[in-house]
Amino acid sequence: MARLCGVCCGLVVFSAMILRGLAVGNTPQVIILRAVTGLFAGLVLGCVVGWLGMILIRDQLPDLSEPEPEAATPPNDPSAIQTVY
Repeated sequence: MARLCGVCCGLVVFSAMILRGLAVGNTPQVIILRAVTGLFAGLVLGCVVGWLGMILIRDQLPDLSEPEPEAATPPNDPSAIQTVY
């Protein structure tokens, strides 16, 4: 999740930097340099945000490895079963 978030953020920043450079009339060298710099900055920022999101999700999920104490075993006593007519 962290890498996917990083890649998405990096590509959004990359395309935004190219569009901004074209809109203001920068030279192609300046546009590419700023776009690649923005790509890596967006990648790092997106990875950090994705990593924090994974930590928050893991902390909020209940631990499913431990069974519930009452629901784990059914009663074995046959007299505990009641017949309803």
